[in-house]
Amino acid sequence: MIPSPSFELPQDLPPETALALFELLSGLTDALWQQYQRELVELLMEDINAHPASQLSFDFNDDLPF
Repeated sequence: MIPSPSFELPQDLPPETALALFELLSGLTDALWQQYQRELVELLMEDINAHPASQLSFDFNDDLPF
């Protein structure tokens, strides 16, 4: 699984600056997706397939009474 970066924001960050950063990063995310959508999907699928969800290991053929 690709680790998420860890960031600490300053406690005194003005809301206007936070909004400007949010809009900048949102625009960057959109631009990256538009340019690299296929490659990103392939990388995400590789990551998902390399680490299957824990639910896939459940045995649903058990004989639990209801």
